[in-house]
Amino acid sequence: MQETPDVLAVASFTNVTEKHLHHISPIISFYVLKIIGYINGFFLTIVVGVLGIVTNTANISVYLKMGLSETTNINFFSLSISDLLVSLSAVLVQLTYNQPVSAMKLPSGAPLSEIGMAACYIMFPCMGCSAWITAVLSIERCLCISMPLKVKEICTPKRTLSLILVMVIYQMTFIFLLFLDPGPPYDVLGETKSIYFMSSFSLLSFVCFFFVVVSTTLLVVRLKQNLEWRNEAAKQSSKSSGNPKEIKAARSVVAICTIFIMCFTPNVALVLTSLVYPKFNQHDPYLGTLMIALHAICTMLQVLSSAVNIVVYYRMSTKYREVFNSMYCR
Repeated sequence: MQETPDVLAVASFTNVTEKHLHHISPIISFYVLKIIGYINGFFLTIVVGVLGIVTNTANISVYLKMGLSETTNINFFSLSISDLLVSLSAVLVQLTYNQPVSAMKLPSGAPLSEIGMAACYIMFPCMGCSAWITAVLSIERCLCISMPLKVKEICTPKRTLSLILVMVIYQMTFIFLLFLDPGPPYDVLGETKSIYFMSSFSLLSFVCFFFVVVSTTLLVVRLKQNLEWRNEAAKQSSKSSGNPKEIKAARSVVAICTIFIMCFTPNVALVLTSLVYPKFNQHDPYLGTLMIALHAICTMLQVLSSAVNIVVYYRMSTKYREVFNSMYCR
């Protein structure tokens, strides 16, 4: 498992100096790395982050209007809150941790870049929380399709809310630890903070990713079998079997999980590559700049995952579409 997300590299390309390149020519030059950084950071990540702020704010208001009596709505509402924090943090990181803004001073005399680093301490745990909620959502829908008669007893709103609150408390603990230990300057990433990041983001996201992959695969198989069964039943009877509402909800979850898998797969691939080939890290004089660039692009994709779920909600949920249109499209 990768030690931590490369927080400093993800936050900034433009603060990288040539002394990090040693005397070996890196695979990606220092100047190309800066160009990639400005495109990825100041353009892509900020645009995607602002989009995520707008869409997730809309999601939160719509799901509050719809009510939180169903487990699916609770999960989608919680995911929207977590994704909103990811988007806000990502924008704040890119605006304050890159030059020339990073060189500016706060009234206290501290560099403005410390705000960006503080935002990193919120962004990555929130990404871990989003991964957890997505895993809970996919497993709950998988059980709903596999055991439709028992799922209401297993996955109650109270239990779903409890699972999410446990993860929120878990992540809040690490956020407080990141700020309190060992203290400023925040851009110093020691061994203790590396353990915190591994526990709150790297390890958690890695485990949740594989839970989502497995449960989504099973969900797709069950949906396919259910569709074949309904088609066969339709030939013999005018009544179709199955609950259309549950099937629609399952398809929505499959779409959300697919977005999550697509956006998190590059990061998982980087982790596995680092495990197989330990020299592939940000400190290597030849491969370091490549690792920094790939890490930041992977982070941008994870922010993108937090921003585009509204498309799935709007297209696949009739109730969501009705409430959204009544609130925003009068």
